[in-house]
Amino acid sequence: MLIEISVANLATVGLIVILILLTCISDWRHKYVHRDHQESRSTGVKSRLLRYVYQFLPCSPSSSIPGPPSLFLIGNMMELTHDHLPIHLTNLAKRYGNIYRLKCGNTTMVVLNSSELIREALVRKWSDFAGRPFSYTGDIVSGGGCSISLGDYDHVWREHRRLVHSALQRCCQLSLHDVIERQALNLRKVLMDYQGTAVDLSEDFTVAASNVITTLALGKEYDKSSPELQQLHNCLNEIVALWGSSWISALDSFPLLRRFPNPVFSRLLKEVARRDEIIKQHLHNYKSQDNTHKVAITEFLLQGLDRHRKADNGVLLTDTHVHMATVDLLIGGTETTAAWLNWTVAFLLHRPEVQTRVYEELCTVLEVPHRAIRDSSIAGYFIPKNTVIIPNLFGAHHDPAVWSDPYSFKPERFLGGGGGSARALIPFSAGARHCLGDSVAKMELFLFTGYLLRDFQFIPPRSKPSLPDLRGVASVVLKVKPYTVIARPRPVTHA
Repeated sequence: MLIEISVANLATVGLIVILILLTCISDWRHKYVHRDHQESRSTGVKSRLLRYVYQFLPCSPSSSIPGPPSLFLIGNMMELTHDHLPIHLTNLAKRYGNIYRLKCGNTTMVVLNSSELIREALVRKWSDFAGRPFSYTGDIVSGGGCSISLGDYDHVWREHRRLVHSALQRCCQLSLHDVIERQALNLRKVLMDYQGTAVDLSEDFTVAASNVITTLALGKEYDKSSPELQQLHNCLNEIVALWGSSWISALDSFPLLRRFPNPVFSRLLKEVARRDEIIKQHLHNYKSQDNTHKVAITEFLLQGLDRHRKADNGVLLTDTHVHMATVDLLIGGTETTAAWLNWTVAFLLHRPEVQTRVYEELCTVLEVPHRAIRDSSIAGYFIPKNTVIIPNLFGAHHDPAVWSDPYSFKPERFLGGGGGSARALIPFSAGARHCLGDSVAKMELFLFTGYLLRDFQFIPPRSKPSLPDLRGVASVVLKVKPYTVIARPRPVTHA
């Protein structure tokens, strides 16, 4: 099957190859123009040059792992430039199997496309694959590796995650249900005010999800028109969008490119600086207020940070760790939930009878790549240390060996006798990097969906009856393409 590749991506790859060749030529001239004066070093220079060229040769660390042929210098980079990468990785699995390798520059990646392989790597052998790839750009975005989502697996990371998990759990035990219910009721009011007109609900879903996490983290919620909220979302969305650019990922796989001007990378640096200023101001405002009676994750984080500073345990957690934990919470707690709500309505427009069944039931009752940190194996294949592991959750959740008719929306498959496998679901990843906020997300999805489907019937606009495209747009979070919908109030609503 032919898959279109955007002209921009082709241009990017072409320019990368040219720049690498120019740099290699420049290095060669620099090293050999004075070779008559450096005879004693010639063998070492040639050896380093050969090692440098060798890492770009079309080979893999384990020749037994299948995969597409790789090209000199760029390897399989073209495979990573498709507009919808999860679908393309899933299609590659049809040719090369559920475990295959890709090479991008000097980085080797192994893609896992089934729930069993993902569980083998992330659960049964979690300690082997708990790392994160070494990333030049990731180090900048994560505050020098102080982020839970992007930080590498070590003693400091474990203490950091333990601190954030403890703070999140303590806060959720005290106030989670009330916070989510309040935002669900606010969202219900917003939809009522539309009075049956066709609208794009993505921004309303984003505000609702964002207010849950900002209330939990900072004890603060925002109106949809709030400039402060808009500034925060615009900045975070820009970082997420830039992060998926080929111009950014190329800097990790081809270090030589860091010598050249990169406008996209310059924009990323600017947005990261803006993000840090916004978060810094949020934390400053929080610290300057009387938070005696507030139940907020930030308060528990600051208390935990003080305990770590006073304890003589050899672990140094700093203000930067609290700063980056706040960033992780805001991005993870907003983007995923908002995308999930958008997908829910889109799928329900395709299956209106499911809405009816859920409504009738509600009337009677009212629920990230990894890196190998040591030599290991998956499915019998040898996986060398530092190999990048990509759990393709899209492929695992569309595996025809597990799911009958995998590309159809069939929630009934999880009911008695429906043939669905709850074990094959891995929505929050697994292992040491299992989603920190899974308990928050589960309650959010249950309450938001419950209120929405109890009080509204979602129907396509009369003027544009076409249904939403279910392929989605691949980014850090797989999002549904923009669409409009009518939220028609049910004849009998509840207070």
